[in-house]
Amino acid sequence: MLEGPALFLLGFIVGLSGAVIPGPLLAFVIFDAARKHRVTGHWIIAGHAIWEALIILLILLGLGKAMLQYKPPIYIIGGAALTLMGLLMIKTRENSIKIETSRLNSSLLGGIFYTAFNPTQPPWWTSAGLALLLQGYELMGNPGIVTVTAGHWLADLAYYSLVSHLICRYGKFFIPRQRQITLILGAFVILLGACFTLNGLISS
Repeated sequence: MLEGPALFLLGFIVGLSGAVIPGPLLAFVIFDAARKHRVTGHWIIAGHAIWEALIILLILLGLGKAMLQYKPPIYIIGGAALTLMGLLMIKTRENSIKIETSRLNSSLLGGIFYTAFNPTQPPWWTSAGLALLLQGYELMGNPGIVTVTAGHWLADLAYYSLVSHLICRYGKFFIPRQRQITLILGAFVILLGACFTLNGLISS
């Protein structure tokens, strides 16, 4: 009787614990809200959920273990992509905060893109994420998988929408400092990409 709420809460807590860890998606949420001056977190998370749904589908089809075998190249390629994105963010002109590669002015596509090139996604879903899905399946079958995933996505939506709202709410502080924000986020993404690439090289 309580399996549904318990699974939903489990998915929410696990999702929130992952959302609060700084990563490329958080950097993009902050950057996108600052440049558009409106709340876009919900659209970004919609794109994020679309990509994760594809990963979950692959896992359910039995391809989880196969993805783990390609962990080193996933980290190396994803890390290189993040490093390139960070460099292009820093290269942005002084009076503009547009990411030159982000001709994806779409928050939805940005959510897909920044999730797809986050190399921690496949390893997480094939380890902790897979265990979470199995827990849901054992308790409720396929509805359990849906329930735990819904909790996970709601945590992402709540957290990133809040971040996006705060950026817009305190825009008078952030907007005059857009260039500084861009440099900080760009440096962060470069550092993150370098760490991922190094991780891939070490584990290869």
